[in-house]
Amino acid sequence: MYPGSGPLPEDDGEFGQTARGVVGGSRLFDRFTLQKVLGRGGMGIVWLARDERLDRLVALKLVPESVCFAPSAQEDLKRETRKSLMLTHANIVRIFDFIEDGQTAAISMEYVDGSTLSSLRVKKPAKCFEIGEISNWAGALCEALTYAHDTAAVIHRDLKPANLMINSRSELKVTDFGIACTLRDSMSRVSVRTSSGTLNYMSPQQLLGEDPLPADDIYAMGATLYELLSSKPPFYSGDVASQVRDVIAPTITQRRAKFGIEGESIPRYWEETIARCLAKDPAHRPRSSADVARRLRLHGPVLVNSEKRKPMFSVDTRVIALAAAVVALVAAMSLIVNRPQKASPQAPIAVAKTSPVTGYAFEKTAKPAPAPQASVAPNPAAAVEQRPATVAATPATLVKAPSKNATLQVTTTPTGAAVSIYPGIIAGKIAPVAAPLRTGSTPGAVEDLPPGRYTIFFHHEGWPDDRAEISVSAGESVPIDYTFPHGSATIMSNPTGAEIFFGSQSLGQTPLTVELPLGKQKLVARYPEFSDKTQTVTVATSAEAKMAFQMRLQSKTGSSRPKTTPTPNAVGKIGQSIKHLFGGRPAPSRKKN
Repeated sequence: MYPGSGPLPEDDGEFGQTARGVVGGSRLFDRFTLQKVLGRGGMGIVWLARDERLDRLVALKLVPESVCFAPSAQEDLKRETRKSLMLTHANIVRIFDFIEDGQTAAISMEYVDGSTLSSLRVKKPAKCFEIGEISNWAGALCEALTYAHDTAAVIHRDLKPANLMINSRSELKVTDFGIACTLRDSMSRVSVRTSSGTLNYMSPQQLLGEDPLPADDIYAMGATLYELLSSKPPFYSGDVASQVRDVIAPTITQRRAKFGIEGESIPRYWEETIARCLAKDPAHRPRSSADVARRLRLHGPVLVNSEKRKPMFSVDTRVIALAAAVVALVAAMSLIVNRPQKASPQAPIAVAKTSPVTGYAFEKTAKPAPAPQASVAPNPAAAVEQRPATVAATPATLVKAPSKNATLQVTTTPTGAAVSIYPGIIAGKIAPVAAPLRTGSTPGAVEDLPPGRYTIFFHHEGWPDDRAEISVSAGESVPIDYTFPHGSATIMSNPTGAEIFFGSQSLGQTPLTVELPLGKQKLVARYPEFSDKTQTVTVATSAEAKMAFQMRLQSKTGSSRPKTTPTPNAVGKIGQSIKHLFGGRPAPSRKKN
């Protein structure tokens, strides 16, 4: 079922105007044949229809008549639909077209064979989900919002469980990106009938009508996750608008206790992350949906992080030298082929001088190739060929300067991972033996990376190796944040202050909470004058592991320290005499003379 699914209304209100005269089997726009109603709401009816022109099933959203006959409202909807056409993500419902005729308008979109999370939640016995049931969907939602915000620059503005669909393959699809909100705004101008059904998920800034920002979607995501885990949004009764602005929502655990919901405990980091999403001040919310995924420990593909990082990556100088030589050769051949007859044969080729590639903490992984000719700039991306002043410059004799290359800022959780970057797509999670294009450790930056596709390999002691694929364009800045699959463990010791080691890495002194790789992990506790203690802990994403070390004093056996004999006092001497008289060894007999 689609958002707002339910029986068709029989009144002649806004929705009835859209539905009047439209029944199953009708043909609209000389292209679509309606089959059945998928959903309905104040912003339109969604039909399953067959697109005869492209021979495929689509979801066709019929727009209310009040919008169809209002030129300004219809223009707003067209503009928002055009923006949604740019969204091409696996977890976002595709928008195909905006269609209109003299009396009707509709939006053609991808058909999802499934139900909304709102409908699925209601079918649960406790009317809510557990963490394990929604963690994959939450990760997919974070990925979809990261793509929409950072790549397409589109904000949803109406995120809620009713706009999140799960298809027959249990994949999450976000629908109504910006469209429902645009329809609501348009109808508020052309009709007295408006909808406030999404007030429960709107940030305080959105309530005040401020310009939409990604922080509004972060708030709505927090409210959505809150409802999925507790059966109700943070504020659902009374003066909701005032509560959204002024009241701090109870924790999910408190809300569950209020409704008598039993189930798995909510991990602390889920409680804290959702509470941060619901912060009144947008500056206190997670800075991005990728940050939300990191806080919720939703591992997976590379995530975007907007934080600036200092350059710490090295470059293989052989690659730069080879690229520079190729550019010089192509430039020389171009001059020979296209040189005008009147040009002086001794006329030199002027090449703009540039400084060597900077911005890296160089780590030589191989000997550099022989230096190219002096006329070639060290940075091929900045080399610009020019004709001498005595020769007329024509388009055929000029080499166009390449576009600015891309920049990466790479971070990992945990930090300190070794990173290798290879050109192209490479299968497997282990880096090849061949020398990489760039190497370094996180956090770090890669500048002047040519456009194209790359494979990044991540390695961290004690953690499973992994890889990620990226594609960069000229002039693009791509901050990357990779999170190793992990869980958390709280570690105690008696006495406190023991230093905990994971392999050769010190995690700190107890008590402490640390993030560790998933599965069984061996930890060692060390404390002065106490024996080392080794324990194994099982780390999972669903719950925080807990362990305690009971330290023992080192044994005195084998100590090289000499033992001291105490000086006997008067009482001790008397005791020794009595011992010799009654229980001690008999005194040796004297020989008779």
